[in-house]
Amino acid sequence: MTTVDAAGADRYVASPPPGIRIFLLYGPDAGAVTERARVLEAVARLRDPAGGSVVRIGTDEISGNPGRLADEIFAVSLFGGEPIVTVRLSDGRVNLQPAVEPLLKQPLEQGYVIIEAGDLKNTSPLRKGVEGSGHAAAIPCYESDARGVTQQVQQQIAEAGQTIEPDALELVAGSLGGDRLVTRSEVAKLLTYAGEESPIRLEHVEAVIRDSLESRTDQIIDAAMLGRAEVLEASLERLRLDGSSPSALAAQALRHLLTLHGLRTEMETGARARDVVSRARPPIFFKRRGAVEETLSRWSLPDLRRARSIVGEAVSTARRQPALEMPAVSDALYRIAGFARRAGRGR
Repeated sequence: MTTVDAAGADRYVASPPPGIRIFLLYGPDAGAVTERARVLEAVARLRDPAGGSVVRIGTDEISGNPGRLADEIFAVSLFGGEPIVTVRLSDGRVNLQPAVEPLLKQPLEQGYVIIEAGDLKNTSPLRKGVEGSGHAAAIPCYESDARGVTQQVQQQIAEAGQTIEPDALELVAGSLGGDRLVTRSEVAKLLTYAGEESPIRLEHVEAVIRDSLESRTDQIIDAAMLGRAEVLEASLERLRLDGSSPSALAAQALRHLLTLHGLRTEMETGARARDVVSRARPPIFFKRRGAVEETLSRWSLPDLRRARSIVGEAVSTARRQPALEMPAVSDALYRIAGFARRAGRGR
């Protein structure tokens, strides 16, 4: 049985045991799944004197032909090198176990199988099969907590030979979610913008990361909280066309609702919305403060808890049924917007 601790996943994929040739990457952090799959591909190619040959296939190519995976592994590459087959499990309803099971019965003598999956339960046949094999590894990929995001940002900035001021680091880490690829992409933009200016300062972060994230998530969340259905509809359509992650949006909405709950709790002692927003930590981006103040003045603590429950249900549905990810998250936000309008909160 080979299971990998989530905290040690990065170390493991950077140097997996030579006898392990089948890897299952699973969990809610799609960015970490993708990033670690690319690392494993690179490691496999380095270990092959001929450089390896990467083949990426989708579940639609395997679901009707379970033998396709074994055919790819045992095929002789025209370009030389061992086959490195990466399978992206895009539909959680597809059972990949029949395709993988024959390869789990005995150690592979050639080739590598790397499976990119979503958030699999411990009862998943695929996960159980891989975890029960002595020559395959199941690698969990969970979203980073605040500390993990901070460490990732610091490491990426240091690797670029840059430094960052403490308040700027706090805003970066507080603005980004736990998805590793999103974090890496946003920090890369920040580094490009800052150029040779060092250290990276708060104004750099506000000019790059917060502006970028605002267009992607803040506008959607604020439209829902203020009952602005037309803005919400248009923003969700852009999200769909951009191919952005609805689950990442839902996670950001949950974090924002937690922030709102904390700020609203302060207001219960008599503080004004403007005051609690101005001293919020991590800082609230100045372009968004008006919307947050308006939201706080209109939503009570019980109503905020209700909104959190609605979004939480959507997150659970998306994890159980990835095919319903977009409908579940969209429906949750429309419900919140409708609740805001009916309660007289929308404009």
